[in-house]
Amino acid sequence: MSDGTAGQSTSAPGPEKPFIFTWHGREADALRLALRLTQDQIAEQLGCSTRTVTRWREANRGRISVPIQEALDAMYERLTVPQVRRFLHALKQSEPREVSSPVVMAAEMTLMQARIDELQQLLDSKEARP
Repeated sequence: MSDGTAGQSTSAPGPEKPFIFTWHGREADALRLALRLTQDQIAEQLGCSTRTVTRWREANRGRISVPIQEALDAMYERLTVPQVRRFLHALKQSEPREVSSPVVMAAEMTLMQARIDELQQLLDSKEARP
């Protein structure tokens, strides 16, 4: 008797691929890494120069032309589960670090300076003792 699962995989589904509305350098480079391609190889597959790929990587949020975005979409749709995992990992690794606002940074620096002054006074008082 068949349980209706013949030919179906019983393994857990892979991670969900995020929807990419517009490709930028960060996402394009994560795709390149997920596919384990060099800059030369992805440039060849996309029909652009290696310098163009390098500019995307350097700019991170650089503009990518519509025809190349469509080619990236096609490559992205064909990713296997392990490649999706590598893509997500590469995206996570390339996230910009959170930077505090200048006001918060100034306040933190003031607190640090106060602590330095306090420690310096303590050190000076210990050195002044016979």
